[in-house]
Amino acid sequence: MASLMRFEVLAPDKYVLKSDSISYVEAVTLWGGVGILPRHAPLIAALKEAPLKYRDAQGIAHFLCIQGGFMEVKDNKVVVMTEAAETADEIDVDRAEASALRARERLAKPDDEIDMDRVMGSLRRSEARLKTVRLAAESR
Repeated sequence: MASLMRFEVLAPDKYVLKSDSISYVEAVTLWGGVGILPRHAPLIAALKEAPLKYRDAQGIAHFLCIQGGFMEVKDNKVVVMTEAAETADEIDVDRAEASALRARERLAKPDDEIDMDRVMGSLRRSEARLKTVRLAAESR
């Protein structure tokens, strides 16, 4: 039998995912992508708004869109703490596309009354959602 690990994803209001049967986790940290296999060395990392990929015991890929956070790897367990997480099926593609378009339009016409950091955050979140949906569709 393949080696497996425990994987938990927590948002402020709920456990998004809790499983003892995960064979692989892939996340985007502030320093780049990282892949975690069972018995990985201890690690703590800050995460970006990005798709988070994980494989179950059968090797089937699943995707969550996370809105930043932290990941701890220790004792054959991966814990992700994030502001929010959505499965690809939960993401409203039309809404994410509209949000990304609005953000790009605002960035193209800078205005002192617009909080550009907030606009950039909105664009990053929308792009992460759209990428999560695309990766999930490609893996099917």
